[in-house]
Amino acid sequence: MVDASIAFLWFANEPDPWGAAELLAAESVLLAPDLMAVEATNAWWKKLRRHEMGLADVEQAVTHLLAIGITWTTSVSLLRPAARLAAELGHPVYDCMYLALAASRSAMLATADERLRRGAERVGLRIWKRPTSA
Repeated sequence: MVDASIAFLWFANEPDPWGAAELLAAESVLLAPDLMAVEATNAWWKKLRRHEMGLADVEQAVTHLLAIGITWTTSVSLLRPAARLAAELGHPVYDCMYLALAASRSAMLATADERLRRGAERVGLRIWKRPTSA
């Protein structure tokens, strides 16, 4: 289960303290609400506006994101449980979509968003952590 903060790191040429690259290299099944593609693309658009990425880079990032083979879940199907989690945690519904999907699939959540990590822990979800080097 991967959120937009991790997907953003895959193609943004940013420091990666969270191990996003390792998650991608792990070749595990990746799950996400379809909203994630919109959120990641919006983050790359912000880099475009700051002249930190070119349009061709953004388009390439989107192409690569869609080619990874993520199993997408429609956001509409997650609205009710996400709203419940948002009310419980005092956290935005769009972020709680990730929590709802992770909970429904008993999946670990990979996120670089500290606040979302704390929310996930509060509802008993497992958090993906960068593998430690030997």
